[in-house]
Amino acid sequence: MWLLLKGLAVRFVVGRTVGGLFAALLALLLPAAGLLKLVGLPLLAVLGVIGLPLFLMLGVVGLPALIVLGMGALVLALIGGALALGLLAIRIVLPIVLLVWLIRWAVRTDDGPHSARGID
Repeated sequence: MWLLLKGLAVRFVVGRTVGGLFAALLALLLPAAGLLKLVGLPLLAVLGVIGLPLFLMLGVVGLPALIVLGMGALVLALIGGALALGLLAIRIVLPIVLLVWLIRWAVRTDDGPHSARGID
């Protein structure tokens, strides 16, 4: 079973280009990191939870340690940056969207079939 899992991991890593591998890892790990951050874990804890399986997967494949550390650090840096910028964007955009929604709701004109125009 262990040999089968290692073979699948090697096929996953070797069968892709470096850019494709980065994209696949980000596509798999970024939603998981977002979910963990949504639950309420601090950013460093999220990166630790995501980083451990990432480093283990890259190490089991048999890549040299320097490539494992470099590739893992790059993926974790991109995930951390995306989470930090995403949280910043939510903190800035959410109040603006809510304010615009409230203003539109307050000055809304009702031109529906039950309006008070006198036309029946």
